Amino acid sequence: MALINFFANPESYTPEYYTTVLDAAAGIAAPFLVQQKNQTFPGINVTGKQVFYNGNAFTVSTHYINPGNGYYIPTPDTFSNVWPKTNRFPNAAYDAATASFNANIDCVGFASRVLIATGSNDPAQNAFCLFQNQVNPDAAHFSAPGWVPSAFEFAVALPVLRPGRWTYVCGNVYVPNIQKQETGKIYNGAPKGGFSNAQAGDIVCMAYQGGESNGHFMVLTEAPEQVSLSLFDNLDSAVSKAYRISVYDSTASGSSLHFNDSRAGDNDTDSGVGYGQLYMFTNSSDEPLGFIFGPWKGGMEAPHYLYNPDVAQTSNLEVVAISLGRFQ
Repeated sequence: MALINFFANPESYTPEYYTTVLDAAAGIAAPFLVQQKNQTFPGINVTGKQVFYNGNAFTVSTHYINPGNGYYIPTPDTFSNVWPKTNRFPNAAYDAATASFNANIDCVGFASRVLIATGSNDPAQNAFCLFQNQVNPDAAHFSAPGWVPSAFEFAVALPVLRPGRWTYVCGNVYVPNIQKQETGKIYNGAPKGGFSNAQAGDIVCMAYQGGESNGHFMVLTEAPEQVSLSLFDNLDSAVSKAYRISVYDSTASGSSLHFNDSRAGDNDTDSGVGYGQLYMFTNSSDEPLGFIFGPWKGGMEAPHYLYNPDVAQTSNLEVVAISLGRFQ
């Protein structure tokens, strides 16, 4: 995977299609990673929100926002076949009039933007369209074409995908609480081990209940790295292994940032599209069981575990699904 220097050809940023999810995530994140000084190219200089290259100045800004004012832009012609809503395209684009790269989207805005741009403008070859078509409609709801799904929808859909180019890599679900959301459906997703088999370009999705967010979406930048359990205090007895994962995503500032987060102190909003690392925990079957999102008060936050009605909750997030998927 090689990052693209869009400052050399900025007009190519918005209409670009990519072969893999990893290439799409890296490409869409590239201008913001440069502004955050996570990545660089020869001849580039960064001052605050300004990136200078070859005598030209670009404004680069990313901000985590939920759907609302500034979240959508008109759908570029390049994507009209695979994203039929004309004015609901996730706002990660280059504006030639102001020489600016902007990304005003949440995690699923990033998810949609990445998957829309993976494959081609043929719905039969497009990653987003294929994902949507593979979700078993008898088991789970998923947004109609042209609408950004929720993180909850992504996370609970992966375990109920029908056969196709998308596969359910591994995951864990608490079916009773998911079923409450899936009225009129019969949710039959099941746990699946094999977290250690995850690879760069896989998507990592969580579904929450009872919190300010309904979940999260990320793209792995590399395979998980197993780490010692001694790095953590007071882990649940069901935890068997711990992994460090590196991701591209769009996340909010403050306690929502990850470890080694490119957005921290980026002279912009400290949120939006960028890079970070977090920890994932698995059980003896290598099924994902919980995670630590990032630092907290000079250390790390308490783990968030998959909901278990027989165990006292240690987090305000009721995590009902943690799932990974792969597009091939």
